[in-house]
Amino acid sequence: MTSEHMRASSGLMVTLVLLAALPLLSLNMFLPSLGVMASEFVVGYDAMALTISTYLLFTAGIQLIAGPAADCYGRRPIVLIGLLIFGLASLGCAFAQSYEAFFLWRTLQGAVATAGVLSRAVVGDIFPPQRSASVLGYIAMGMSIAPILGPMIGGIMGETLGWRSSFCVYSICAFCLILQVFFCLPETASGRKKPTKAFLKSYFALCRSALFWAYSLVMACGIGGFFVFVIGIPLVTAAEFGANEATTGILIGSITCGFLSGSFLSGSMSLSHSLDRMILYGRGLGTFGLSISFTLLLLGHNDMSVILLGALSVGVGNGIATPSASTAVMNVKRDLSGSASGLSGCLIVVIGALVTSLTGILMQIHATGLMLIGLMFTITAIGLGFAIWAALQNKPYEITKASSGS
Repeated sequence: MTSEHMRASSGLMVTLVLLAALPLLSLNMFLPSLGVMASEFVVGYDAMALTISTYLLFTAGIQLIAGPAADCYGRRPIVLIGLLIFGLASLGCAFAQSYEAFFLWRTLQGAVATAGVLSRAVVGDIFPPQRSASVLGYIAMGMSIAPILGPMIGGIMGETLGWRSSFCVYSICAFCLILQVFFCLPETASGRKKPTKAFLKSYFALCRSALFWAYSLVMACGIGGFFVFVIGIPLVTAAEFGANEATTGILIGSITCGFLSGSFLSGSMSLSHSLDRMILYGRGLGTFGLSISFTLLLLGHNDMSVILLGALSVGVGNGIATPSASTAVMNVKRDLSGSASGLSGCLIVVIGALVTSLTGILMQIHATGLMLIGLMFTITAIGLGFAIWAALQNKPYEITKASSGS
């Protein structure tokens, strides 16, 4: 490989990492300031949680359109449009003077979902399944640095510069990434125009696949456990431990530290283990860790370290399972990888939005570590059930050591 090709490859990987990181950063950087924002807008905590739910619902709609549109017209233009809308909406959030205005602009920020869903599709375009899982694992490891640092930096910025500064940072990141995409992201789709009815046909083809739904629900349950934690932990730390915004930010970042570790394991293990085996490892680890945490809380060991144990297990489990589940989803119908990534992403955020709303309601009524871990355990165990079913049904995606070495 020439030095020019190496630089191009490095530029592409950096771009893919940044595209995958920005949606996560937009979700959690300002979370330590939710309570302060609720007070400033004179609304309840559940109202602020609702802004996250509607944001997620909007990302669901965007992904339904972006996936098949990218299959038809190419990845680059769809990503650029999404980033532009996100950048402008971030400025709207930063200058919002009422809850209603913030609600509107925050919802429109969901256009950034095109960045994450199409970065996965680009990987699927370039690499075969087993290699895709490994590459996605390393990309996830790199992009997880953003949500680790995001809540910590957001908490500090919230206390020193005010919560609006986080949304100014979002806008700057969006416009810088537009330039990065323009210069470093090649077009990997065919770009052949198709009639509008092709959109519906692609979704009908995917919806008929039970394995597509199983793998999508595996990812949805994993991300759902993450949503429960990041929404519920600010109330738990305030009610039970009297922690400030900075401490809460560190705790929120802990689950992503686990995700980083799990993503590294996924990158190094995926070439020698089947996709289903990696998914089972991840979901099993998350369920086991949460069961220990839940048991300790039931026995009266109400401590932040116990909650941290559950959060880390979910993070590591998600890091191990998600790249393989995402790869399996996109290879159910390989010629519809963009549509598959978009539809599965839509399902993930719809479930995430429902889980977020439910968490906001339940945690406002009973803000305890036991309630938090109990919710996380329930949704993670459901994900394990789907993973077991898929492993029993699915054979084509098995990757043995012998085949990976051939």
